Amino acid sequence: MTAQRAVGAPVARRDAFEKAVGAAKYASDLFLDDMLWVAVLRSKYPHARIRRIDTSKAESHPNVVAVFTHRDVPVNRYGLFKKDRPVLCDDKVRYIGDPIALVAAETREDALEALKLIEVDYEPLPPVTDPIEAMRPDAPKVHDDGNICREVHLRLGDVDGAFARADVIVENTYRTGAQIHAYLETEAGISYMEDGKIVVVAGGQSPYRDRAEIAHALNLPEEMIRVVTPYVGGAFGGKDDITVQIHLALVTWKTGRPARLVWSREESMMAGTKRHPAIIKIRTAATRDGTILANKIEIVLDKGAYTALGPAVLDVAVENCNGPYRVQASQIDAYLVYTNNMVASAFRGFGAPQVIFAIERQMDLLAKKLGMDPLELRLKNALRKGDRYVFGNVLEGSVGIAQCLEVARSHPLWRSRGRNSCEWPWLRRGVGVAAAMKGYTIGALPDKGVVALELLRDGRVLVKGSFTEIGQGVIQAVAQIAADLLGVSVDDVEVVFADTEVTPDTSVTSASRQLFLAGNAVREAVEALRERVAELEGRLSGRRPARVEFSGGWVFIDSERRYSLQELARLLESTGLGRQVLGVYEVPRVEPLPGTLEIPHLFYMFGVTLAEVLVNLLTGEVTVSKVVSIVDAGRVINPITFTGQVEGAVAQGIGFALMEDAKIRDGYLLTRDLSTYLIPSSKDVPEIEVIPVETEEAEGPFGAKGIGEIGIISVAPAILNAVADATGVEPNAIPLTHERLYWLLKEHGLVEQLRRAST
Repeated sequence: MTAQRAVGAPVARRDAFEKAVGAAKYASDLFLDDMLWVAVLRSKYPHARIRRIDTSKAESHPNVVAVFTHRDVPVNRYGLFKKDRPVLCDDKVRYIGDPIALVAAETREDALEALKLIEVDYEPLPPVTDPIEAMRPDAPKVHDDGNICREVHLRLGDVDGAFARADVIVENTYRTGAQIHAYLETEAGISYMEDGKIVVVAGGQSPYRDRAEIAHALNLPEEMIRVVTPYVGGAFGGKDDITVQIHLALVTWKTGRPARLVWSREESMMAGTKRHPAIIKIRTAATRDGTILANKIEIVLDKGAYTALGPAVLDVAVENCNGPYRVQASQIDAYLVYTNNMVASAFRGFGAPQVIFAIERQMDLLAKKLGMDPLELRLKNALRKGDRYVFGNVLEGSVGIAQCLEVARSHPLWRSRGRNSCEWPWLRRGVGVAAAMKGYTIGALPDKGVVALELLRDGRVLVKGSFTEIGQGVIQAVAQIAADLLGVSVDDVEVVFADTEVTPDTSVTSASRQLFLAGNAVREAVEALRERVAELEGRLSGRRPARVEFSGGWVFIDSERRYSLQELARLLESTGLGRQVLGVYEVPRVEPLPGTLEIPHLFYMFGVTLAEVLVNLLTGEVTVSKVVSIVDAGRVINPITFTGQVEGAVAQGIGFALMEDAKIRDGYLLTRDLSTYLIPSSKDVPEIEVIPVETEEAEGPFGAKGIGEIGIISVAPAILNAVADATGVEPNAIPLTHERLYWLLKEHGLVEQLRRAST
């Protein structure tokens, strides 16, 4: 085997310098000669029937080139799981932000002016905004076939028997709010014609899937469309769906001219997808010694107006709702419900942050009722490798949750729990813990990726894949994996990404899967190259070698002779064998559980968060002073990018827990910019300590596993568990804003107690 040099090394990201100095080009940085500026007319109502659309005044604007409505779209529906979302609305609008018309003009100002000239005759309809109310038979219908988009009902084990013999039963309801992605770069792109093809360059997470959606809507062969994804200024799942791509392609296809569309911040907040708000009821049965016997769980996710990626989110929520614990029996009833509250879809962790928040608060409340240490309760029930999970699947991959909990138990922060070192009586210190799990890859659904590996004539290596660089560092990781597999310097590996004309389909960049998928595809490509070399040697010498090894920039043939990679490239080309090979990796899977899509997974991420908070009893303000994130990472490919990924996830988790309050009233979003929808700033991010627990994932490249989402999942419950530790109050809804906590403290008499004590 080739000695590993790059994998595990803290190699600086190759895109770091150009991003730091502003040289990297994102979709919103791109401009074209003679381009049209595109603007979108969006609905003014959350729910209304469209009676008439009159674009004549806009079309007569002197600098408007074209105005498009649903009549210009050949197939006016798109969507991955269900094609229910209009490219441009025809029958009615279903949320604030629904697109109705496009204006293509010579300047941005002209396009925005022309939007005001389009007349839409609406018949307002009653909006349905409460998912529980939306499930009633007499509720206003968002879609004609009803408001329940999807439901899952599972009965696993003897639930009734478990509750009958339980010593302790704990029952609670938990709520999580909508979260807005709020990426640095809003949804953006350009389009143009080249060699008879429509070229769309846009921020996204799956160029091949985007191409398929464009082709479907325009009723064109996919070969007529090229999608390129440049660097993306943040995605977190929000660019997993179509945003600007179809609109741009439509304008260029109809006019023949280049086009540019960049959403404003307000437009992004309204029209972009959100994290699903959730209502989760849990009833837990346990024995006196803390053994969890069973859970009865009801999950209601607010889907918003269209299906989008909601079915996958629901499955992820169902699969993770028992947490990383051995549970003998479970009853799960889960509902994905249409409302007029905009569109909810993929967001880092999919449905896991919502259900893990619920089960991890439940674990603390169960520990309190049993008089147990909450960390010890978790350790007692933690899954181990070889355990059979509640869905019947044996955990054969890496399972590091117990190791993560052991690290947490011995950490100085946890050992300091119970010490209130605050100088002022109105400040209380608390420390909380929460654990998490989530499957990576897309589970029981078919899942494969392809990578091309090419030997360049100068001896360097080119790796091509359609993975997208959304800030996570996948390009660097792929380069490091390829370098070690081929025994070359990481600087000799060039990576080309995310272009349907150039790179093979490495599938969607989501579900913490791209390192796992692309890394294994690179491994398969190296094996294909090894086979190609054996074929070459057979032609040259008449004998196939028994061994082909790569090391130090050379390929060794049965330890008898060697070629430099430069010479090998020349020989492969001259013999007609070719310098490029493909690596195809199919993710191992099992058949899905009846009634589900992707349950169960075979591979899971695990992690534990410790959080320290200071609570001001007079104001309800919570200051997170330290977070320790302990992650079962498999083998860490690059410590720098690993740490950065987890730190970013923690910051996002703090926002989810305490700050990011998307206020929606009667279907109208009230927090439409970053002055009203608050996300953590550098002042809100505390000291973050990241600790990898390097278990070995046998199926992963060099033992690695996905880690992109695990860092966020247990942050919110750890913070709220810390608040409960500090105050004795048990908050079960997030975001826990200052105001909400103040009223909870007041309701429990803590504010009055403090006042009496001070007098």
